[in-house]
Amino acid sequence: MSTTIYLIRHGEAAGAWDDTLDPGLSAKGFRQAAAMAEKLGSLMSPVDIYTSPLKRTQETAAPLASLWKRKAVITPALTEVPSDGVDFSSRRQWLNGVLAGSWPDQADNLKAWREAILDFTTSRGADAVFVTHFVVINTIIGAIRESRQLVSCRPDHCSITKIRLEDGQLSLLALGAEAETVIR
Repeated sequence: MSTTIYLIRHGEAAGAWDDTLDPGLSAKGFRQAAAMAEKLGSLMSPVDIYTSPLKRTQETAAPLASLWKRKAVITPALTEVPSDGVDFSSRRQWLNGVLAGSWPDQADNLKAWREAILDFTTSRGADAVFVTHFVVINTIIGAIRESRQLVSCRPDHCSITKIRLEDGQLSLLALGAEAETVIR
């Protein structure tokens, strides 16, 4: 059995990563989410939608959920990279250090977070859409590419990456639009 999963990065956030824990979307982010829903909605029939617990992913998923008349399922395994205990003033520097590293060098909590993402992804039994974050998408694509690095692609806001799950193995069908990501 083959399952297709669409990985959607959330739209542009209204707040910087080191200013607020859970910003919603900016005006541009809402426009990006609407355009993504229109594009994806015209490509396929409705499937389950899973989002991170964070506001920007839920707001990104809302136009697609409305179009398909479905409720997005909030899924902790798709949440942003955990920065537990990192002070806001150090958060950007911490994340830049994490992103520059490789998986074997990461703290145990980040390795466990990675495994939860991959376990959730490989347990899907039906086509789905995941609305999630930059590092989550990189975690999945990195596993497909067998990369030890945390960053193996640079998904743009509301980009649509298409992967396949078949016999427990993930493969990349189409990488979504990429952009230079600046951690705000």
